[in-house]
Amino acid sequence: MKKLALFLIIAALLAGCQSLLPPPADPTPADIDMQTRVAQILTSMPTATSEVTAEPQQPPTEPAATTPPTEEVPIEPAAPTETTPADTATPEPTEPGAVPTVVITPLITAEPTAEPTAAPTQATVEVTPAQPTPTLSATDPRARLGGATWSDNMDNGEAWPRGTDTFTSIEFTGGKMVLTARTDLDGWRLSWPRIEDYYLEATFQPGTCSGSDHYGLIFRVPEPSKADQGYLLGLTCDGRYSLRRWNARIGASGEMVWLIRWTEAEEIKQGANQVNRLGVLALDDRLAVYINGVLVDEVRDSTFTAEGGFGVFIGSDETDNFTIQVDEMSYWEDPQL
Repeated sequence: MKKLALFLIIAALLAGCQSLLPPPADPTPADIDMQTRVAQILTSMPTATSEVTAEPQQPPTEPAATTPPTEEVPIEPAAPTETTPADTATPEPTEPGAVPTVVITPLITAEPTAEPTAAPTQATVEVTPAQPTPTLSATDPRARLGGATWSDNMDNGEAWPRGTDTFTSIEFTGGKMVLTARTDLDGWRLSWPRIEDYYLEATFQPGTCSGSDHYGLIFRVPEPSKADQGYLLGLTCDGRYSLRRWNARIGASGEMVWLIRWTEAEEIKQGANQVNRLGVLALDDRLAVYINGVLVDEVRDSTFTAEGGFGVFIGSDETDNFTIQVDEMSYWEDPQL
């Protein structure tokens, strides 16, 4: 306090002196220095301060969390999806001085609707429906005779000679025998059993054919290893049947005798890829012809009646590489027909 009083006295004296002096010129550096010193003295002196009670400061409120922007997913303009509005965040009342807690409900967005995907298009394959098995008539030998004595479903060709010769080529595929004519002369293949009195039947399906292209059964062959004698029962592509007797030991070129000349029959399914069952009943000198289970003709010939071999034959009169498929062959020994 003494210093303050002293300062006030000095200030008063200086003020009085200034009134007696001529107007001051511009302050000199000494004057400026004096003023600076006085200011420093005043600043360094302790001043009476009143005690101020600071109000308790509220702790800084954390900034409210912001909902991250929801990525907009394009929704197909299918059926509009009803979206539930987002709930508004409402701060709960808090006690004074407490930091308010903000409850934030996340914005509910519609789930993206999956775009329907079209099923992959599969290649269309035409499948020929299986032909229903025809009901056998009461007079059909298969229905009357029951189980066969011997049967070959052509799965492996074990009962037949393989390979290619001058007249035919043969192979087994897809459960069928495939026989192809290599010349315009009849050619045949024989199986190994030797039988005497029987009913013999095979299922044939010709490929591309025309007119008198023909195929069928060869049977009662006295010497299968030579196959130079026997009977030939055949069908043509245009729906005819015949029965011939062959004997290569007569004359220079052999002898072919017609027992039944080519005859039309409505029981024959004509044309390419048609399936026909061809059968023959050989009992002593009786030779009866069956087409698709129906008896169509009958003759008697006693030339070859003893035990012999059997097989299939093919003749190409109009179509190069004429081919047939044989699906099955069976025989019944000593049949009662």
